[in-house]
Amino acid sequence: MMNKRLKQGSTFLLAVALTFPLLTLPGAKAANAIDTDAECSIQFDIGGSSELLNAVQVNLYKVASVDESGNYTATGAFSKLDFSSVSADNLDTAAATWAERAKEAQGKLTDSEGNTVVDPTKTVTQKNGRFYQDKLETGLYLVDTPKVITPNYTYTFTPYLISLPTNNYYNNNHTNDDWIYNLTGSNAVSLKTEQHVRYGNLVINKELVDHNATFGNNATFVFQIDIKKPDEKKETRIEELTFNAAGSDSVTIEKIPAGSTVTVTEVYSGASYKLTSQNNVTATIVANDEKEAGQAGETAVVSFTNEHDGRTNGGYGVKNNFKLDETDQYQYTKPAATN
Repeated sequence: MMNKRLKQGSTFLLAVALTFPLLTLPGAKAANAIDTDAECSIQFDIGGSSELLNAVQVNLYKVASVDESGNYTATGAFSKLDFSSVSADNLDTAAATWAERAKEAQGKLTDSEGNTVVDPTKTVTQKNGRFYQDKLETGLYLVDTPKVITPNYTYTFTPYLISLPTNNYYNNNHTNDDWIYNLTGSNAVSLKTEQHVRYGNLVINKELVDHNATFGNNATFVFQIDIKKPDEKKETRIEELTFNAAGSDSVTIEKIPAGSTVTVTEVYSGASYKLTSQNNVTATIVANDEKEAGQAGETAVVSFTNEHDGRTNGGYGVKNNFKLDETDQYQYTKPAATN
């Protein structure tokens, strides 16, 4: 009996676009026809902390059916998308094409206002650190993993298309062209993610109880902010506040990695003032971005109080525009423009 062959450039190119360790068949090398009535299963593996694992949700959307020759027919909300084969002559171009098709499929999941209009065929949740789904029909699936927001990081996932069944023909030196209906165990798919640092701000409050204007109106207070980031790297910043009268003021230090521990030291207390509150104050930076997702925390705040110490000498400071970098070298930072 004549073996059925698939068109060159269909199934394999999906996996090339995804850069997965599991490669699918470049079209026409499977000796046997696809059993379109077979039941398939898939397992996704993802590295990371339990905090990430417990928050990840993998959604599967069946975007096309597949016939026994490996031809896709788009279905439902995805019926107008082109899932036909791509020439395998240029794999880079083919990979980019399939990546674009995955994005187009993802775009069908919501309307112009961002409301969900397509429900997942299956939602795969993790159990014991692995994501597993069985009882899947054969076909082409969009794998969509929503963004995950943790206290210190945001994780994003690239959408991609995967075929059930698939084939390892081009990943095993062309020695095995059998269809794989269960992508589990050594054939499991590794979800790849990008980690993005979240940031928060630090507010330094200063109260000047009384003011000495004997030798001028300005009194400058200088603060050193030592930052220890979650990855153990360190950074030092310098900020200042200048008063021309008694009262309160504050300065905000922006874009500090969330989860950082900061120690704020008042290193200069004006020419005739004394610090009457605690020095070397510590705080933990809480992310205050992602406001639209309800994931914004309270801004970290430290406070200092100064009083006139009875001396009559005047003078004020100038902000140091050099910042200590991660190699313990001071780098010049251009000061912000002033009106």
